[in-house]
Amino acid sequence: MATISVVINTLNADRLLEKCLEAVKDADEIVICDMHSEDRTIEIAEKFGCKIYYHERTGIVEPARNWAMEQATGDWILVLDADEIVTPELWAYLREYANNPKPNHYACYIKRETAMCGKILRSWVQKGCKRFWKKGICTYTDVIHQMPITHEGEDFWIEGKNLHMVHYHMPSVSSYNEKIDRYTDFELKKFEEKGRKFSFGKMVTRPAYEFFKFYILKGGIFDGIHGFLFAYMQSYYKFCQWAKLYEKEFKEKNKDLTY
Repeated sequence: MATISVVINTLNADRLLEKCLEAVKDADEIVICDMHSEDRTIEIAEKFGCKIYYHERTGIVEPARNWAMEQATGDWILVLDADEIVTPELWAYLREYANNPKPNHYACYIKRETAMCGKILRSWVQKGCKRFWKKGICTYTDVIHQMPITHEGEDFWIEGKNLHMVHYHMPSVSSYNEKIDRYTDFELKKFEEKGRKFSFGKMVTRPAYEFFKFYILKGGIFDGIHGFLFAYMQSYYKFCQWAKLYEKEFKEKNKDLTY
C-alpha cells in the first residue's frame, strides 16, 4: 500500500486548521511546517499528532514548501493550505490513485472552489491546482502563485463529482485587503524583473477588464453581492499593481521631495 504525506505550511493558521486536519486525519503522516505562529496553530497540530518543523518567515509560502516536502517520508505528497478542506470523496480518490496511478502520470491537478465570507463563488472555481504527486516528482519555484514544476512523467487532471477541495481564502474584506497589499508588493518585484514600465492606459484598462472577467465572463453576477465584492476587489488588486509601479518610478525621479 502506498503511503501519503500531507504537507501544510502554516503561519497563525488556527482559524480553520482543525477542520483542514480533520479531513485528512487518516494520512500516513501530516507534516506541519510552521513559520513561528503566535496563535493556537501548534497546539492544534499537536492534537492531531502532526510532525512539526519550523521555517523562517519568507513572506510567500513557495520557498518554504520545497523544504517542507523534504521532511515528508510518504510515497506520495498532498500539499494543502491551512484554509483548504478536501472532500471525503477526494480523499478516498487520492488513496486509490496512489496505489493505482495512471501509467507515467505521477502529478495530479485537483479542482478547487473558493469561498468568500462563507459563500462558494462560482466566479472563482479553479479547474486544477497541482497539489498531489509522487515524492520527488515536483518542486516549487520562488515565484508567487506559480504551479510547481513536474520533473518526470505527465500531469493528470482529477475530475468527477465532489472530487475537489474548498479554499476558505477570504473570511473577511479586511483579511483580503491585507493579502492584496502583501501580494502586490511581490507583483511589483515581478514587474521590476521583467523591466516593465508604468502605463497609465494599463492602470485604467487592466482593472476594468478584471472586473468584467470575474463579474460577467465568470458569472460573478449570479453570486449576488458576494460576486460583486469579489470582482471589485480583484479589480482593485490589478489597480494596486500599477499604482505601486507608478509610485516607485515617481519617487525615483523625484528624490528631492518629502515623503
